[in-house]
Parts: sequence; structure tokens; C-alpha cells
Amino acid sequence: MLETNILFEIKEKKMIDSQDNYESGSPNIREIAQDFRRLGWVGFWIQSLLGIIPIFLLIFVLFLRPSVPSNAQNSALDIVLGYACLFALIFTMYWCFQYTRIGSKLEDPNQRPAKAEVIHALWLGIVINLVGMSCIILIGFSIVGTLLYRLLTLPPGASKMFSPIAGTTVFDPGSIVTPFNMVTIQAMVNAMGAELVGMAVSLWLLSRVSSHQSKS
Repeated sequence: MLETNILFEIKEKKMIDSQDNYESGSPNIREIAQDFRRLGWVGFWIQSLLGIIPIFLLIFVLFLRPSVPSNAQNSALDIVLGYACLFALIFTMYWCFQYTRIGSKLEDPNQRPAKAEVIHALWLGIVINLVGMSCIILIGFSIVGTLLYRLLTLPPGASKMFSPIAGTTVFDPGSIVTPFNMVTIQAMVNAMGAELVGMAVSLWLLSRVSSHQSKS
């Protein structure tokens, strides 16, 4: 009878360990759930405000006007990185919203996900933010390098002319730095900020979950 009870306890312990659920009465779980909901909403709205310019700009460049002269100079790699930035930014915004849903589930003992599932979701958010930021940095190297090359091709002390005037010289229009170029740089900065916010939220939540896991 004693051996039967021991085997039953071992089997029950394995089932609990395989689910890796939180303790239903733990106050730390309620705090973690509140952090998920609060930081999820904060990250979502900050990413939405920062990401609205780069998202619309990428949609305009990639879908609405793919054959503008400035786009004709882009390589296939730039286009692939542009799509990657667009999808990564949209996904990270959605994933911050997903954190709020995870927080709601953590507060409900009947729907509470396992720790392994929560940690997996957080690592997925971190990886996607890293991918998006890496693509933005690579595109930034390309754009800033192109603009720097245009400026360095100008003679010392030269100024740009948009319309010919008597006695002046109009240089190659392709070397002109347009307002669209500055909007593009601003969009890259906003996108990097949005990805940084998403990564910070994911890392903070991961530290909270890991801290509770080490105590359980």
C-alpha cells in the first residue's frame, strides 16, 4: 500500500511539473498578471505612436508607389529588408497587445497558461524585436550611406539649385537631398524606438516571470 501511494505521488508530481503551472494562491502571480496587462498596453500605445510614420511610409513605398525613381535605385535586398521591417513592426505591436491577454489569463486559475508557454511568448517577442531592429539598422546604413555619397560628390562650397538661374550651375538632380529623404530618416528613428520599447517590455516581463520561477 505504501509503495502504491509513493508511485501515485510521483506520478502526480510529474503531471504538475509537465504543466509547470503557477500556484493559484500566489500573490506574485497577481502582480505579474498586472505587469503583463499594464506594460502590454503601455508598449502597445507607445509603439503605435512611434510606428505610425514608418508603417505608412513603408506601405507607400512598397505597395502604393513601387516604381518611383528613388525606389528604382533600391536593390532587392533593400526591398526584402523593407518588407521585414514592416511585418516585424506590425507583429511587435500586436504582440504587446497579446501580453495584455496573457495577463488576463494569468489572473484566471482556469485559463492560466504554463510558465513554459509564457516564457516562450516573451522570447518570441524579443526575437522579433531584434529582427526588426536589425533590418532597420541595415536599411539605415544603406540610406545614410547613399545620402552621404550624394553630399560628398558636391564641390566644396557648392549649394544645390532646384531651378536654373542665369550664371549658376545645376548639378545632377540625383544628388539632391529631398524632404522625402529626411522623412525616411525620421521614420527609421521612430521604428527603432518602437522596437526598443517592445524589447524593453519583453525583457522586463521575462525577468519578472523568471524571478517567480526561481522561487517556485
